[in-house]
Amino acid sequence: MDGEEYKRIISLIQDSSPKLTYCEWFDENDSLWDHTRHSHPYIELIYYVDGKGSVGIGDAQVNFSLYDTIVYPAYVEHRDAPSPERKREIICLWVDIPELVLPGPIHLNEREGMLNNAFRNIYREARRKTQEPVLLEYAIKQLLIIIFRECYEADGRNRTFERVLEYIQNHYMEKLTLEELAGLEYISKSYLSRKFRQLTGDSVIGYINAMRIQKASELLISTSMGVDEIGALVGFDSPKYFCRVFKEKMQETPSNFRKRYRAQSGI
Repeated sequence: MDGEEYKRIISLIQDSSPKLTYCEWFDENDSLWDHTRHSHPYIELIYYVDGKGSVGIGDAQVNFSLYDTIVYPAYVEHRDAPSPERKREIICLWVDIPELVLPGPIHLNEREGMLNNAFRNIYREARRKTQEPVLLEYAIKQLLIIIFRECYEADGRNRTFERVLEYIQNHYMEKLTLEELAGLEYISKSYLSRKFRQLTGDSVIGYINAMRIQKASELLISTSMGVDEIGALVGFDSPKYFCRVFKEKMQETPSNFRKRYRAQSGI
């Protein structure tokens, strides 16, 4: 979602008059839970108060956990798959807002507790004996705006890391520092380290070294260059460090890797 699309959606929500057609808080043992594949004529918003599992949306399967939010477009079929690990508990809302046409489902992870508070505020107001329609409409708009702001900011964070990853792929053979990579997007080193591990499952230096070892393996197979020369070419300052990292990643030394490959290939 780009900036113009984000502004358009926020403006649309502000000018709309959303209506809450359903609001319940229940767990999977409750008779309200629909275990079949189904859809609704309204946008459905689910907040997972507890539990974990997966949901089938069309041909895709989306995993969720407690404090996640899933938004289904109107008439999109879906089915929650039960998990034996932890009983699911949800706040479920149906919102009638014809102006808002979603291109697909939305899945968000809670970051600062704002989604939790927004869902609970709607539930509390909807359960009051004397509802205030204006307040309820405002609460629904607030929730929708929070959701799309989270989507927009998540897209921005992903674009930031796509650029960092692209830079690493183009400069892995050079001396790269955490400070240099963080400076590309004007973010802190700690934020880069934390988010990088969340997105890739590896540390920054671990990711860079893995890429270097992959390139080194290709050169060991395809060229007759010396081991030390290859290590320097892919970005390792020290031959000893290159050999140590290579053995950690490949479970053998560069020389043994080359010999084994050549023996297997008959080269």
